[in-house]
Amino acid sequence: SGEEQSPHLFQFHKDGFLVLEQFFSAEECDSMRRQIQRIVAEMEVPPHCRTTFSTREEEQLQQQGSSDYFLTSGDKIRFFFEKGVLDEKGNFLIPKEKSLSKIGHALHAYDPVFKQITHSPKVQELGRKLGLERPVVVQSMYIFKSFLAVTPHQDATFLHTEPLGRILGFWIALEDATQENGCLWFIPGSHTNGITRRMVRAASGASTCVEFVGSEPAYDDKQFIPLPINKGGLILIHGEVVHKSELNSSESSRHAFTFHVMEAKGTTWSKENWLQPTPELPFPSLYT
Repeated sequence: SGEEQSPHLFQFHKDGFLVLEQFFSAEECDSMRRQIQRIVAEMEVPPHCRTTFSTREEEQLQQQGSSDYFLTSGDKIRFFFEKGVLDEKGNFLIPKEKSLSKIGHALHAYDPVFKQITHSPKVQELGRKLGLERPVVVQSMYIFKSFLAVTPHQDATFLHTEPLGRILGFWIALEDATQENGCLWFIPGSHTNGITRRMVRAASGASTCVEFVGSEPAYDDKQFIPLPINKGGLILIHGEVVHKSELNSSESSRHAFTFHVMEAKGTTWSKENWLQPTPELPFPSLYT
């Protein structure tokens, strides 16, 4: 019955996150890594990454190309690079796989391996345990985490719903995530105060494609706790819990696959979110 919650779920509601070690097998992790290697091997560098601009106008066009590429990536498999890894002709200055920051945002819909993982029976069962009635998958990302830190944030800043509390992240470690290579850090219990900042689509004709409304408070570093996790582990992330990752200061990569689920029952997805369902890809049901 939904009344008696497992200790796990109690912990999730208390902290705003939950670590489930060994949720996926090593084989499942390796199959995702192999599939990404295939996708990267066949990747074409997007046109906005290979422009030399000599005029301000060309620079604006390039920025526009880049923002359109991002804004329309919700129903596609697209490539996002670290800064300074491509020359102006779009040639790689470092190995391809190290040049990427992430691939998004519809692996869960268009790639057989990631689709199978996202809708795997154990994920669906976890959704039911969490009491999700009509969960839909809104986006997915493969994160390479070559070196950059990710500043403290709440996922609901980017994926806003009315009411709040309807977004849930599933973060899967495809390699051990350690304090050295940039594991996630959380402020336990920080998911209960709403959100202070939203990223919204900018008015058409604006110089940027999205803008932030509100501001991120200064978080106290001492409140964050690290969540190292082994390969195959899953971290459940409440949409409003504050989390970050530090620089990857190690030699090793820290690959992860992550997807976000929304409880669609009685929920409105904000029309101002950068990500919108499309006729080609309405948000698919998590349950199959």
